[in-house]
Amino acid sequence: MTDERILKLLINKDEKALYKLSGKYDKLLSYIISNIVGNRPEDVEECLNDTYFKVWKNAHKIDLKKASLKTYLKYVARNTAINRIRDLSKDEIMLEHGDAEEMLKNYVSISKGPEDRAMIEEDVNLLKNILDDLKPREKELVIRKYFYIQSSKVIAQEMNMEVTTVDSYLSRLRKKMKKEFQRREESYE
Repeated sequence: MTDERILKLLINKDEKALYKLSGKYDKLLSYIISNIVGNRPEDVEECLNDTYFKVWKNAHKIDLKKASLKTYLKYVARNTAINRIRDLSKDEIMLEHGDAEEMLKNYVSISKGPEDRAMIEEDVNLLKNILDDLKPREKELVIRKYFYIQSSKVIAQEMNMEVTTVDSYLSRLRKKMKKEFQRREESYE
């Protein structure tokens, strides 16, 4: 079933849509969520259910001209998993991902005021432009590490690289992106 058809069923609150979504995207969303919350089946399942519930509740807001249903689902799943980590006490979960804890500390709160959100949106757009200018392999490394929060070990296995190579590559990319971000930010002032 096409995403357009599934979205119509969601908007009409037809439960068949949830079965179709689940059948089509469970593996992908579970993969994304487990890379964030770790291999904790109960947390993965809860995040997956929350993701589908959010999509069900907000189906009327989804615009397939702006992004695919798959992209929207990945975004919701990622944010749901990050929020789940926030809700868990440190005693309940051990983050296996070296930079994940630092990223979560700096994760932008949605409770910010309109001015803050506007500034953040500008920064996000600037960062997106910088990402788009990276070579495909560089972009993949950054997205895997900082968007999907994959460990260097997983990235190395999936991209046929050594873990040390992944880490040094990411270190250089962070520096390069930071420098480019500052350069572009200054040019807008």
